[in-house]
Amino acid sequence: MNRNQEAILDLIRAANLIIEFCQNLDYHSFSQDLKTQSSVLYQIVIIGEAINSLSPDFIASYPSIPFSSIRGMRNRVVHEYKEVDIDILWQVIQTSIPELLTQIEKVNNEQENW
Repeated sequence: MNRNQEAILDLIRAANLIIEFCQNLDYHSFSQDLKTQSSVLYQIVIIGEAINSLSPDFIASYPSIPFSSIRGMRNRVVHEYKEVDIDILWQVIQTSIPELLTQIEKVNNEQENW
């Protein structure tokens, strides 16, 4: 398994875990659930680390995936953790993570012969 394939599989797993952790929660429940918030933030860090391990050529091949924004989110979680906005985090969970998962699963399927 090459490094890009390994990173893509890590991305898929982390995105699926975020969706699973939050599937039965509404915003209010999530905003009160520190364990789930912590779990989601950890998976966002994993997603960012996986993207950091993708080769530059691989990233350039998929300009529609917002790799830079994802890195930015990871950096904010790691370096500015006191400033993580729960409203933005909830929006990411509801919209960005499912979109990313769809994009990354498509990439994974396209790369059948890694």
